[in-house]
Amino acid sequence: MIHFYKRIIKTIMRSYDAFWALPRQSIFCVLGGFILCLSFASDFSYSNLNTYITSYMRTTSYEENGEQVLYNPSLTYADFVFITTTKTLLQGASMPFLGALARKMGVRISIFLGSMVYSGGFLLTALSVQYYYPLVVCTMSLHGLGFSLVYATAIGAAQKWFPPRMKGFVGSLVLSGYGFGSLIWIPVQTAYVNPNNVKATIDVNCEYIGTEQQDSCDKYFTDPAVIGHVPSMFLILGGVFAVMGLLATLLISAPPTNYTECAFEMVDGKKEIKKILEVKEVELMKETKEIKEDGSDTMSTDRFSLTPFQVLKTSSFYITWLGFFNITLTSGILQNYSKTFGFTFINDDHYYAKIGIISNIFNGLCRIFWGLLYDRLGFRGCYLMLGVIVTCVTGVLPFIPYLAHESLEAKVVYGICMSLLYTAFPGIYAIIAAAINDAFGHDHYQANFGLLFTQSLAYSAVILIFTKIPVVYSFLGYSGMFICAAVVGVVGCVAVAFLPKHLDSEKYRTKFS
Repeated sequence: MIHFYKRIIKTIMRSYDAFWALPRQSIFCVLGGFILCLSFASDFSYSNLNTYITSYMRTTSYEENGEQVLYNPSLTYADFVFITTTKTLLQGASMPFLGALARKMGVRISIFLGSMVYSGGFLLTALSVQYYYPLVVCTMSLHGLGFSLVYATAIGAAQKWFPPRMKGFVGSLVLSGYGFGSLIWIPVQTAYVNPNNVKATIDVNCEYIGTEQQDSCDKYFTDPAVIGHVPSMFLILGGVFAVMGLLATLLISAPPTNYTECAFEMVDGKKEIKKILEVKEVELMKETKEIKEDGSDTMSTDRFSLTPFQVLKTSSFYITWLGFFNITLTSGILQNYSKTFGFTFINDDHYYAKIGIISNIFNGLCRIFWGLLYDRLGFRGCYLMLGVIVTCVTGVLPFIPYLAHESLEAKVVYGICMSLLYTAFPGIYAIIAAAINDAFGHDHYQANFGLLFTQSLAYSAVILIFTKIPVVYSFLGYSGMFICAAVVGVVGCVAVAFLPKHLDSEKYRTKFS
């Protein structure tokens, strides 16, 4: 065990030295990707936004025949799923096509357009939130389209500046912004909307009032001083996201066409970087060795890349897809309902802001950790570790409400569970980015990455069944959803165990050449 940790520390130090020895543009590209992911991390604050958006829109009204008529009289927290699923559906359906389009448009144009679509959606929500809920679904779901243009583009651009052995580390640095984002956005939202920690109140129309109200009734904010800040909150967030998107556009760039590989060596204790800048038709100085099925050795000067149609003919894609779906289902339920679930036994808005800070510190740091670990263990090893953690902790969540409500024990256990979950499941985004590159090559990276995100269509279907079919929702509740997610987690871990230890697109050369 000690030897294992020494190897991890050695890998970190080696990656750190090599990282800072690179050209300045590569460092800017990673920084720009980090800032971009930092701004797009608002979806990790969706559970927080759910309480504010839903509470506010339950009170919006218009005048008709001298009377005030509510725009959304029966809106509940469960309806927030339409925002997340629409966003996810748009993201999953558009990513393969927008990923290919982004490759043709170029890095900076894609980053700029995606950022403006995203920030524009938040600015429009400041208006739509004052009216009918379907309008908010439309404006907030623009996040998914913006994401499709920038996510794989930013990661891929950063990784191209670095040698293959650092792809996991570099991708995790960019993606750590996604984790640290909610470290900012949840506290900012809470401090602006509810600075005095006003308590939410039980829904007066809840059918369980007087019997099981503490366990079964949702609580909403009704104080005008609190919910009145919701529209302007979206103006502030949209403006900040726009500025961050512009800054990222300036920082992110693709390497020159003759920039092929950077090799790093440690000579006499000093960093030595060898930049191999080759023109076309010049072979790479470092060739890779592949073993064919007949046992003969051949030399390949470039890694084989699969087209999206070829990817769909591989078993590795479907196993990886299932594993990704498993983690996405758990994270999706958490992003939608972790706070509203917690409200049933802990009614303290500022407590959730503090938990958001703590858990998202782990969220950001874990992405770097999992990225480094990927370079050592590969996709299968990393996935099984994080998958087991996510599955076990998710299975524990339904039992927390049995602790005394508002008690220190309940707060501590809930906080530990959130911290563990946010230490594990965000790691899937760090390792999946590198896995797609290794498994299927880099030539069609954005489009192939988009294919994997089609799992969001399945996730959306499942979450809609859980929440919008009354019989299913009343039977499952929050606890039932977590138990179902844990069961799916077991299936995902078993499936990924059948993948090879290290994914390599070269093994498909003889099949598809």
